[in-house]
Amino acid sequence: MSTTGPTEPSAPASLATADLPARVRRVLEHALVLVSEELDRGMQRMLVEFERELFRLADMARNPGAESGYMQALRSFRLNRADLLPRFMVQVESGLAAVRSPALQHEAAAVEPEMPDFRNLSLVDTSVMDEDTVLGDIASRQEGRAALALHLLGQRFGVLAGSPAFDAARLPLGPHALCRAIRVAAVELELGYDARLLLYRMFDRHLMAGYGRILELLNELLAEEGILPALVFVPVRARPSPVEAPATREDAAGAPSGPGPRKAADGQKPQQQLHT
Repeated sequence: MSTTGPTEPSAPASLATADLPARVRRVLEHALVLVSEELDRGMQRMLVEFERELFRLADMARNPGAESGYMQALRSFRLNRADLLPRFMVQVESGLAAVRSPALQHEAAAVEPEMPDFRNLSLVDTSVMDEDTVLGDIASRQEGRAALALHLLGQRFGVLAGSPAFDAARLPLGPHALCRAIRVAAVELELGYDARLLLYRMFDRHLMAGYGRILELLNELLAEEGILPALVFVPVRARPSPVEAPATREDAAGAPSGPGPRKAADGQKPQQQLHT
């Protein structure tokens, strides 16, 4: 008899199959179309430069093994390059479709992190760690550059999900989600490790360079759809404390602090008042 618990239902693969309210599905479909259109040009530039760079690296390789590896990656990429954007967008759509999944709801409600279990330690492939580092750096840079737009979008996605606001790490259209999507798409293209790292650099240069504008357009779209239309961010400024005027030298010596006799201009002696 198996001791494992019941299997959790798999996340929906598309918005059409997701169990979402009609209005939420419609808004998410509009957001998906916007992201697809905005990323299309950058994706095409990325593919052209990626193919050119693979050819250049193969031509400059100093040993037959490296040259063979780059040429194999180039042949594989040329056969499957048309599939990269569709597979990337499938991952993005899957994240949107799972916006109300129990896993995300549980993660949003979690406050205290779980203690790691050191009984089941295992070695991690160095290549996996390197890919995690490269993609994590890309996502973290975008998170720092567009913190305000991500915060507003996270609040709006919280409304769509019926949950607390999403942080950048869990946001379905956040930088971490897009980096996960390009990684899955690259693996499905059967690109080698070095070729994938090169693709991630091209992804950062051509697609994520315009990510801030995409976030602004998404916030505008959701506001037009009635999702927190009046949401703005007003920074809280500390009220300045009153500053006392510094004491003058005469005040410190005990002299009266009122204005003294006015000096005569041009070296003239001050005139005395005459009493009649």
